[in-house]
Amino acid sequence: MSKGVFLCVGTGGHVLPAYNIIKSMLNQGLDKKNILVVTDSRGVEYFKDKDIEIIVYPFVSSQKGIGVYLLKLIKMLKSIIFLYKSLKKHKPQFLFTTGAYIAPISAIVSKLLNVNFYIHEQNVYSGLGNKIAAPFSNIVFTSFPDTQNIQKNKINYCGPILNLDLNYKKTKVNSNFTIGFQGGSQGSEEINDLVYKICEDKRYLDVDIIHIAGKDNAIVNTSRINYFPHNYIHDMELFYNSIDLQVSRSGGGVLEAAYLNIFQLLIPFKHGTTSSHQRLNAEYLEKINAAKIIDNYDDLTNEIDNFIKNKTKKINKFKIEAGNSVISEILLDELIK
Repeated sequence: MSKGVFLCVGTGGHVLPAYNIIKSMLNQGLDKKNILVVTDSRGVEYFKDKDIEIIVYPFVSSQKGIGVYLLKLIKMLKSIIFLYKSLKKHKPQFLFTTGAYIAPISAIVSKLLNVNFYIHEQNVYSGLGNKIAAPFSNIVFTSFPDTQNIQKNKINYCGPILNLDLNYKKTKVNSNFTIGFQGGSQGSEEINDLVYKICEDKRYLDVDIIHIAGKDNAIVNTSRINYFPHNYIHDMELFYNSIDLQVSRSGGGVLEAAYLNIFQLLIPFKHGTTSSHQRLNAEYLEKINAAKIIDNYDDLTNEIDNFIKNKTKKINKFKIEAGNSVISEILLDELIK
């Protein structure tokens, strides 16, 4: 039986798009037996509730550019050989990757297997893995228009892959103004520090705070009774329906809240390989009036005050189109041709 192979590793920002496109395809009648997921020890956590075949392997990662990949050449070669041998027996119809350090390996293996290769890039500024892999691909699906740092003739701008089951009803249990803070699946020390600071700010004692601190981050105890901390929230629909405003980093995941028309205050990550794309993601959302960029605590409080002051006014609706249907239609066609 031919399979569609989905390769996703690392944090939720790379794994959840694969998870959600698989869910979209299953909802259209695809049999689970036609799906194979390739991931690592972190990524496998997201598929625990799915009866899907999974290959887990410690793929080479790098946060410091292509030079580190070259230094780990032997490990990369071992990864390529392992993946090629593992996939060959499954007769894959296509390989689909959501980027990061598995993308270059996936690209090479797709050529060894002589199958079509698809990439999803969820940021305005492409990551190194997808940039290297793009010349091998048939299509690079993008979440944002005018994606940079990647081969232009491969791009198909279709919008982000999202959890289409989410429904923003704003069914809040109380009338208090509520802010949701989150820094991604791993959390953000900078955002966590801002949360604890605002918890002690007497100006905002009547504001409810829902805080996703990150899976491995300690939660600081406060005396505040309307502070609701979590290391991780599985039911994001409940989270979104409980908040009036979100404060977060600006990885590709911010398009989920934007899709639900939740206004955001964004704090782009300032260091490492993700700094460029986070800033550009935030600038795009600010341009369409879906968010404001903030850089410090004073910016945060000024924007909260402004939002509370104007919340009764009509807020412009910003339109984010999901790419699930475009991508799933192409991949489903691959499996039935």
